[in-house]
Amino acid sequence: MADTGDTEKQPTETNEEELEGRKDLFRALIFCLLAVAIVRSFLFEPFKIPSSSMVPTLQIGDHIFVSKFNFGLTLPFSKIEFVRWSSPERGDVIVFLFPRDESLHYIKRVVGLPGDTVELDGKDLIINGNTIPKEPISDASIIEPLLEGSGENVEFYKETLGNSVHFVQYSKNVNYAFSRRNRPQKVPENQYFVVGDNRDDSYDSRSWGFVPRENIKGKAQVIWMSLDQSQSWGVKKVRWERCGTPIY
Repeated sequence: MADTGDTEKQPTETNEEELEGRKDLFRALIFCLLAVAIVRSFLFEPFKIPSSSMVPTLQIGDHIFVSKFNFGLTLPFSKIEFVRWSSPERGDVIVFLFPRDESLHYIKRVVGLPGDTVELDGKDLIINGNTIPKEPISDASIIEPLLEGSGENVEFYKETLGNSVHFVQYSKNVNYAFSRRNRPQKVPENQYFVVGDNRDDSYDSRSWGFVPRENIKGKAQVIWMSLDQSQSWGVKKVRWERCGTPIY
């Protein structure tokens, strides 16, 4: 009879262990989901670069992390900001909701702050009457990696904008000279003037206006993965030299 009693008791203990194990697994999954939600909502969010408007800084197929805490904290899935401790600076690369269609995310470089007067005259970026410094790049060792994703008929400059030193690209096609004149515009309060680093092939504030402060999602920080869209999956698909590169 003792043996029969032990046999009947064992399945009950096993069932209880399985039930407790499932509860632990469920709690772990909930914790992971909450952690991911917190990270994506308040800390970092991944984005993929779909266009060439930020070449040579960012290329099609770059996967980036955007920090959402640089400027403040926003209520998740909304534009309601409940804490603000800083604002975008000149030279920052930001991701924002496109003002004409907020279902779209755009990425551009901030060139004009609230109250600034911004003008583009030829290849000159002029802010508050001062031409932003830039240097033509002629060193082949610098140009060669910049040409990836850019084509051959382009030229590069090193631009110093605020605390950011970065490269910008212009086309050598003389036809673009006619479209490089933008009248001076004063940036309204709580709005920003943004442009792409691919100055002759970027749909930006020169065309559609300013970015409201509440539309800004965060500051682009790093390229964590880069995939060459022209390559099939294999050893050449990942552009390893771009992975882990900070965004300036």
